[in-house]
Amino acid sequence: MKNKTVPYLVVYLLLINFLLPYTISADAFYHKRLSYPIIINNPRNIDPVIKYMKQKVDREKAVNYFILLGDSVFYGSPGNSDQSISAYLEQMPEHPLVFNLSFPGSQLGDLYTLLLMLDKNGISTDHVILNVRYASFVPRVPYQPIMSWWADRLRKEDPEAYLIVKAQEEETAAYSKYEKPYDWLQGMLKKYVYPHITLMAYRDYYQKYVDLQWDKWRNRAMPDDSLALPEPWYTKDSEALSDMLQQAQLKAAFTNVPLNLTESNPDIYFTKQIIEHQKGKETWVVLAGTNHTYMKEFVNQPGYVENMKRLDDFLSQQPVHYLNLEGQISDQLFTDFTHLMPEGYRLMAQLIWDAYGQRGAAKPL
Repeated sequence: MKNKTVPYLVVYLLLINFLLPYTISADAFYHKRLSYPIIINNPRNIDPVIKYMKQKVDREKAVNYFILLGDSVFYGSPGNSDQSISAYLEQMPEHPLVFNLSFPGSQLGDLYTLLLMLDKNGISTDHVILNVRYASFVPRVPYQPIMSWWADRLRKEDPEAYLIVKAQEEETAAYSKYEKPYDWLQGMLKKYVYPHITLMAYRDYYQKYVDLQWDKWRNRAMPDDSLALPEPWYTKDSEALSDMLQQAQLKAAFTNVPLNLTESNPDIYFTKQIIEHQKGKETWVVLAGTNHTYMKEFVNQPGYVENMKRLDDFLSQQPVHYLNLEGQISDQLFTDFTHLMPEGYRLMAQLIWDAYGQRGAAKPL
């Protein structure tokens, strides 16, 4: 009896392994942007999203779709997914299909790695829009990593580029936190075992799908996925805003020390890698703006002003379409020093769309 049961069990598990991804609704994988709690839980959870993208592109025979890459600004923090730049781009007339793979804390090395991951999955990167900020190019304090999310993927996809990340990891080893054996084991399983077992690779999305179906059955609206309530910065507690200005990380992000715009700066190195990868493709670099009223203590310093001019010159000289949004969005539409109210993201999407429509006058690729 046991001998007959085993083959059926194997076939049953193989069928589940193959069919499970097709039983999960699209909204469980992706709704205007990545799911913050799912990716934070395990950065490898981006793989099912990329596979979902590939299936959607193939099914719809899409060609001129846009891919957004960036940090929390393009992600749309702190509002919800329907208030993100990708959501507003999708409201533009005759808009193309838009995929938003931006994620809070992403560094330029993460964006480059995502391009390589898309290549591996047969997804075109012919039309890419990525966001950078002044803070994207400033020197790091010791505990700030060159890459936040996908360094282990870069090690596989571009070992030479990974050496830069590895060198910094070795330099900052003293800042690494001690991991308990169980946590270490869980981390290894998430990285190297679960991605190859469909039941495990998709489990977080399946759980989300079940939760969404339960809410639907109970006639509940889709849960709000805001990271925080988007409130205008000037309505917040003045003492809390003042305390934020004293944070070492924020001061470092708006340094007035001359920026290193050579390839010895890892962010410039990865910028060049992105540009090389995108050679011959339509690529946009959007420099997100700053709340000048809130950050006046920093942005009015001569060193910052000079740095911004040099950064603007550097980016405008690259063989990509470049859009500088510094000063283009009212300070009243910010929630803090860099993130926007929904109205601000709507305006950002409109500015990008308008620039795209006038791209014939821009630098040819």
